[in-house]
Amino acid sequence: MPTLKINDVEVKVEPGTLLLDACAQAGFPVPSYCYHPTLTPVATCRMCVVEIKGQPKLATSCTTLAADGQEVFTESPAVKDGRAGVMEFLLINHPLDCPICDQAGECKLQDYSYQYGQDDSRMVEPKRRYRYEDLGAKIVIDKNRCIHCTRCVRFTKEISGTYELTVANRGSNLEVTTYAGRSMDENPLAGNVVDLCPVGALTSRDFRFNKRVWYLKPVPTINRHSPMANPMWADVDKNRVWRFRPRPQGTQVSTHYMFDEERLAWHRYDLDPAVRVATPVLRGAPASVEAVAAALREGATAVVGQGTFGCDSAQRLGDLASAPELRYGSGDRVVQIQFPALQLSSDGVLNRRGFSERGYRFGHLDELLAKVKGGEVRSVILLHDEAFSSRAEAAKLREIVEAAPFSLVLEPIPGELSGLATATLPVTTFLEEADFVIDHEGVLKRYQKALQAPKGVKTVAAWAKELAAATQAAHA
Repeated sequence: MPTLKINDVEVKVEPGTLLLDACAQAGFPVPSYCYHPTLTPVATCRMCVVEIKGQPKLATSCTTLAADGQEVFTESPAVKDGRAGVMEFLLINHPLDCPICDQAGECKLQDYSYQYGQDDSRMVEPKRRYRYEDLGAKIVIDKNRCIHCTRCVRFTKEISGTYELTVANRGSNLEVTTYAGRSMDENPLAGNVVDLCPVGALTSRDFRFNKRVWYLKPVPTINRHSPMANPMWADVDKNRVWRFRPRPQGTQVSTHYMFDEERLAWHRYDLDPAVRVATPVLRGAPASVEAVAAALREGATAVVGQGTFGCDSAQRLGDLASAPELRYGSGDRVVQIQFPALQLSSDGVLNRRGFSERGYRFGHLDELLAKVKGGEVRSVILLHDEAFSSRAEAAKLREIVEAAPFSLVLEPIPGELSGLATATLPVTTFLEEADFVIDHEGVLKRYQKALQAPKGVKTVAAWAKELAAATQAAHA
């Protein structure tokens, strides 16, 4: 393993480690614009320069490998002067539109200007201006803000493989543009260029001018619409969710990026409390949980749990089944594999494994329907989200609900089955609870509560506990 000194601190790194990563490992992070751990390093921004003893010029740490015996300095006078020069150069043509820029508050140009820049500018000439260019309904580009780090260009080349963006011209006319006026509407990963852009040259039409980021609280959670339950940030304020963003985990490429479908799923969970049902409903009228429990006590009860909910919910709900063999699994969403490096599974039911480990049997809904029609099962409890069931499975579940003498449906976002059920209970969305799932590779992933549920809306586990307590009290 190479051993080197960084600011007189000795550090050992793995062979092939970039000097930029070695500096971060030693506790001396180096600023950068163009570098990204999942993209090819190109050293275009020159912000990551460091001084290496014995070399006549500053070196870009994102393209230099750590070597045995190196002595590296990240805060020498030469390095500080170099960074200040880079910052002055980048700001020469950058517009002063921070007050209206969506990137304000999480902009590296702002941060680095404060940390490494100068107090004034020697620029007296008019700033350069680019023409407007349309990238479609997803992305807005403002090339006047662009610092030509080429992250977005490399992304469309190396990750999405769609090649919409390129670098054209040279010198003061350099610009990031599109091939023959192509938009990014057909790119299912288009929203990631907004995350990659360090300066606000690329912004999201969906989030544009909606919220200032310094008001948002990022809550670590999981991507429920990702087959692998990838980690993500849910940005919330005033008990509302405003956007979803990837939450990268080291060098795992799949955690750095989100599909646009997953990113825009936040709209499903931005629910108006005023229109949400907040009380149990039995036969079309508000009722107590004791009344619902009383109806469940009459005959055998089967439970159908969709594998997109948490393991705690699965365990508590499963305890309500009259017998272990009456736990059935649902959910058959299939995700088309378009990018193998990002999509590690086509099974869109992220917690199928967690439900299976708790006795839920998937693919046996026909068996349950036969038992309901045969009178072996009188009551059915169904935990469901229509976004993760195909039309065929939804039709089968509808048939089960209609055939059962008593049906209790729990849907965070009420759908058709809630309208057909004998009873419903208002349950939380995954943003309103804390739980965990087990992904398809057996990795346990926890997620935190991001939103406060309206009064009367409870977690699946809480309702299951109350139903079980009411049943036991009746038998006491």
